[in-house]
Amino acid sequence: MRFYGSMVLFLCAWIYAQQDTITMDIAVSTDKTLPIGVINFEMDKSNWSKLEEKPEKTLARDFNLSGRFSAIELEQYNLLKLSQGRAKHYVTGKLSMSDGHAKLECKLYATASKETVKGFVYTSSVEQVRASLHKCADNVVYQLWGVYGFASTQMAWVRKVEGKKQIFVADYDGFRKKQITSHNSVNFMPAWGSDNSKIYFTSLRNGKPQIFERSLAGNTDKLVFPKLDQTFSPSVNPKDGTLLFANIGQSGADIWQGNPQTGSASRLIYTTSIEVSPSWSPHGTAFLYSSDRGGQPQIYMALRDGSDVQRITFFGKYNESAVWSPDGDRIAYCSMDNGKLNIYTSGIDGNNVQKLTFEGNNENPTWSPDGMSIAFSSDRSGSPQIYIMRRDGSGVTRITNTGENSSPVWANLTKGGIP
Repeated sequence: MRFYGSMVLFLCAWIYAQQDTITMDIAVSTDKTLPIGVINFEMDKSNWSKLEEKPEKTLARDFNLSGRFSAIELEQYNLLKLSQGRAKHYVTGKLSMSDGHAKLECKLYATASKETVKGFVYTSSVEQVRASLHKCADNVVYQLWGVYGFASTQMAWVRKVEGKKQIFVADYDGFRKKQITSHNSVNFMPAWGSDNSKIYFTSLRNGKPQIFERSLAGNTDKLVFPKLDQTFSPSVNPKDGTLLFANIGQSGADIWQGNPQTGSASRLIYTTSIEVSPSWSPHGTAFLYSSDRGGQPQIYMALRDGSDVQRITFFGKYNESAVWSPDGDRIAYCSMDNGKLNIYTSGIDGNNVQKLTFEGNNENPTWSPDGMSIAFSSDRSGSPQIYIMRRDGSGVTRITNTGENSSPVWANLTKGGIP
């Protein structure tokens, strides 16, 4: 009874409280961001009814969510307003239709001279104009920051459909949703494959938690570790695709590592305590996990073979669901304050603790691929929804509005060149 009682207390919000579009909750902070102008695009008289919103709105949101920019939205070029906002650059362009194809022309200008810094042209279907705008935003990030933006990435999360939890995939900003699972059971804890072509998730379809694999190019699910009885909470090694996961055995829940292609697996952590929520480091050489070995759940770190275990969190009595930032310098995790769950970050040594959320219950942090932003789920609006904030907690933006949505997981950044 101790094990199952502890599991319910330890994981009640994590397993059974899984949680369309954009609302700004907190005023954008410009302390560490670069102001950039976004001028209304010129659009021809074609039928653009399939567009979810005007081009400039999508671009402005991409810039604000990037953690690198604060958008100054204007109907037309205004040197005074751009200068007052300290925007050294602005973006605008044209959208036109020819032979059923949409042509998006997107240009980055120097504010003072109005000279073109860089221009981008994308041809697509009307349905793909939004993807082209995301590419434009990523290109602007690269031009002005020299790094890859994440506007073209995706997010997976859990959404309740007709009373059942299902896995969904969408653009990172919540648009263009697609339901991945449809089994009439609880499906939760999604994790992206290392090349973004697969989703791993936990399902109760066989009456117990088991990890399944779904190729995004197909529509069938594969049971990953059929020889193990109860597996959950997969985490994919970004280098070799192996999985960390929790497995329920006679002594409790333990951390295991396995090959999802062969089904072979071995135990990494040997204790009689409950160990869950594993998360690989960016280079796949170490991992984080939660354990109640000290009496209350705390974050621990171990090398990839399970050796050299170290406790990371000492602030707070309930810490779980830790995830490593992409550059490896910080971790984000969930901690309980006065009965409420909030998102914190700290150094990998547990020092320099920062509280990022202050309203409602906030869970399941996931880093953007460049480490500039964090997505999470929160019930601050009443029902659980997905939000994105900058890594310092500012600029909180809600990206889902209907239903119940939880457990976001950001896809990896595809490093194949600038889109």
